[in-house]
Amino acid sequence: MFKITPTLIYTIFLFASFSLKAQNQLLKREFNIEKKEELVKIDGQLDEEIWSSIDPISDFVMHQPDFGSKGSFKTEVKMFYTDESVYIGAFMEDMAPDSILRELTKRDALGNTDYFGVIIDAYQDGINGLGFFATPTDIQYDIKYSADADGGGSSPIMEGDRSWDAVWDVRASTTENGWYLEFEIPFSALRFPTKDIQSWNINFYRHFRRSREDLFWNPVNPETFGLVNQCGIVNGIANVKSPVRLSATPFVTAYANNVRDGQESTWGSSFSGGMDIRYGINDAFTLDMTLIPDFGEAISDNQVLNLGPFEVRFDENRQFFKEGIELFNKGNLFYSRRIGGAPLNYYSVDDLVEEGDSILFNPTETQLINATKVSGRNTKGLGIGVFNAVSARSVAEVLGANDEIREVETNPLTNYNVLVLDQNLKNNSSVSLVNTNVMRFGSDYDANVTAGLINLFTKNSTYNLNGQFKLSQKYYTDETELGYNSGIEFSKPTGNFTFDVAYDIESDTYDPNDLGFLYNNNSRVWSGGFRYRNFKPKNPNLNSWRVVFSNSYERLYNPNKFAQYFMRGWANVVTKNFNVFGWWVNGEPVDKIDYFEARTAGQPFVIPASIGFGPYISTDYRKTFAFDLEGGVRFFDDSDIFVTDINFGPRFRLSDRFFVRWNLGYTSFTNDRGYVDKFTNDEGAEEILFGIRERDIFENSVRLRYSFNANMNLNVRVRHYWSVAKYSSFATLDEEGYLNAIDYNNEYDRSFTSFLVDAVFQWRFAPGSDIFVVWKNSVDAFEMDQNRLPYEYSDNFRYLNDFPVFNTVSFKLIYYLDYNQIVK
Repeated sequence: MFKITPTLIYTIFLFASFSLKAQNQLLKREFNIEKKEELVKIDGQLDEEIWSSIDPISDFVMHQPDFGSKGSFKTEVKMFYTDESVYIGAFMEDMAPDSILRELTKRDALGNTDYFGVIIDAYQDGINGLGFFATPTDIQYDIKYSADADGGGSSPIMEGDRSWDAVWDVRASTTENGWYLEFEIPFSALRFPTKDIQSWNINFYRHFRRSREDLFWNPVNPETFGLVNQCGIVNGIANVKSPVRLSATPFVTAYANNVRDGQESTWGSSFSGGMDIRYGINDAFTLDMTLIPDFGEAISDNQVLNLGPFEVRFDENRQFFKEGIELFNKGNLFYSRRIGGAPLNYYSVDDLVEEGDSILFNPTETQLINATKVSGRNTKGLGIGVFNAVSARSVAEVLGANDEIREVETNPLTNYNVLVLDQNLKNNSSVSLVNTNVMRFGSDYDANVTAGLINLFTKNSTYNLNGQFKLSQKYYTDETELGYNSGIEFSKPTGNFTFDVAYDIESDTYDPNDLGFLYNNNSRVWSGGFRYRNFKPKNPNLNSWRVVFSNSYERLYNPNKFAQYFMRGWANVVTKNFNVFGWWVNGEPVDKIDYFEARTAGQPFVIPASIGFGPYISTDYRKTFAFDLEGGVRFFDDSDIFVTDINFGPRFRLSDRFFVRWNLGYTSFTNDRGYVDKFTNDEGAEEILFGIRERDIFENSVRLRYSFNANMNLNVRVRHYWSVAKYSSFATLDEEGYLNAIDYNNEYDRSFTSFLVDAVFQWRFAPGSDIFVVWKNSVDAFEMDQNRLPYEYSDNFRYLNDFPVFNTVSFKLIYYLDYNQIVK
């Protein structure tokens, strides 16, 4: 019988790909820049004589919605440099200046507004670039790009490290025929090689919001993979030197804390200080250090009820660990939340204490002492990144039987280290070596992961081959545990038709989780997919449309057994009015064998074949009111399992200063099956207990943003999350992975409610200097008392006041000190 095997599928994909024609050569526009001695006042007027002496560059080309066309209005740019800075003056013609959209936001957030900016790749590697953008209301947006930045998305300049911040200046002004921007970008904000005569890759970008036109000076083809590699060139930069790049941002913080538990209310306060230091070791490498850090302004985590076998992954919200880490993310081995996260033995305290002892205090986080990172790229294209952090020893307090309080160590003094070597190659390719290391003082084990990565592109990024090999090592007192992961992928990322095929294998002992994050190992995965996108459809009512299909076939690594086959497809269209309509469908056409839900190595759990589908809609964000809506249903074969899901996200722009976004999500599981516990039966054998349950998950959040001006804003987030699991019956799991109903009376119903408020007022009162005033309120209510469980959404508020309420008000002052300004 003829079989469609993964090998056959991949052969067809490869044959089809090489039969396609290569893309046209990327255009490279060029212009010359001159050095000037005159200084200008950054006021957005461009009225100094020096501006009139410079010839403008223009002829911007549309990226979308109609690639290759000219914009509705002309755009002109002038540029010169001095010994200290690069100056850019831009004129954006607009014959209806009163209609220019100009929503106020916070820094690094571009709302419903026009904006203009520049992308600079001083090393001309086509992989790493810096972006500087501004709006008609002086909102600054800066970003660091890497090879993953792709101009083919819906927002061509926003895929990168948006947490990167530099100190630079820009001002805007509006006239009767358009608006102006005037930039000063100090050389201290840039990285460039030490050469007498230099050329830089550069591009200029304009977003005309009323018609949602994206325009580039050097054309950026949405069908071609990459953004920085499609820059033009500026020539004539001569005899410039990188200044001393030394800055410090000392900060002081003050906290007032209140815990209300029933009728009792406890107050506390604290005061602390610290400092962040940034030093340019040379023209390419920078040292960043944080001493006694404080992250009180970081947004709170979205806590959830986790009934699955894997830990919950949380986003990184701490600025130091978000900014400038693109090198450290190579290979996906660095999960920064491990640093300052839960102590190693937090969940094992019960096993560390004696019978009859009671735990008085068990800290949920370790104290970060300091963190340092050095990163950069030299003239040979070698990127080097070194990250190091130290967290303090943590202990739990235990009350013994003799009423004596003693300490039990839950985490030793720990050193975290990441080393990355990333060499640029021809055609925006690279080869990398990554090492992560966790060293714990004392008897706890140490851990190390080493990875080799290769990422190869053909000319014009038409085809890509990337591969990886990773080795994990855990060093115990009497043994070393080894594991590995390897994978290879071949893809065509450029063109209307794109595809990828991949194979990945993870041994059952591969474990990068001491400094990385992996849900599960022990797998062999074959995957592939294709996409077709049309940026110039024949239908006059459409701007673009695309179709995507992907599938994966997975087996266990050890033993080599089938696990699942998953298929996914979706399609969408973008109308001329910038409304998006789409449809998704995914599922497993054969039963899935889950080897992890039972929390027992090698034990299968059979999940019936399923299919899910649903629509989604996203309306035009230019409107005062817009919304996103997505829903879906999932059916399971030969069973009464049923899942429904809906997410609704309306957006209200009440004015150019006041923006409200509401997100409402609801998911319902009918007759869901899941692990509950293990128990010993009447014959003395251990059984695995599963429950049949109804689950409801409801998440309701509101975000408010009010901008007083370009440097002062208030952001408020209110989140209410509620999840309940109600068990209707129980079953044991047999060796084949099927459930056998039993009569079991224990009560396992449970719920979790989380209510939190994050209110952050930020005032950037000077370049790089901020004042934060923050209020945080939180209630986390986990309930298993069957008499108090909220089974309806309206009931879950009833018992919130019975749980501790945590309130924190903090004040933080950050002041930016720059060496070059001090010595002037």
